[in-house]
Amino acid sequence: MPARFRFHTNVLPRPPGPFGVSWEDAAAALERLPRMIFEPDGSFVVSGDDDDGRWQVDGHFYDFADRLHRVELHGSCPPAAFDDLLRCVGWPAQPLVFEMVREGVKVSEAEFRRSATA
Repeated sequence: MPARFRFHTNVLPRPPGPFGVSWEDAAAALERLPRMIFEPDGSFVVSGDDDDGRWQVDGHFYDFADRLHRVELHGSCPPAAFDDLLRCVGWPAQPLVFEMVREGVKVSEAEFRRSATA
């Protein structure tokens, strides 16, 4: 398992549409994560330490029509911490697609995980 993922991505539900979880429920799940700072505007920062040193992920929830529409994530973290973030939006039951911000392309979860470790 790779030590860290490095990324700047928008996480979207697949198929297109809102997530199956509400903005409020996803926010409540995020707030339960250790070392999480969540702001009412939907922005958040989570950090931690591991054998490779300190890591941090900055993120933002975006809503549309009273539903969670997408999640922007930027930073680096261990795969397990990334999975904790995804669980807050209903993963693994909720299929996801990842929009790579710099590259401007959407990729599958498997493709994202490969590129995040490169």
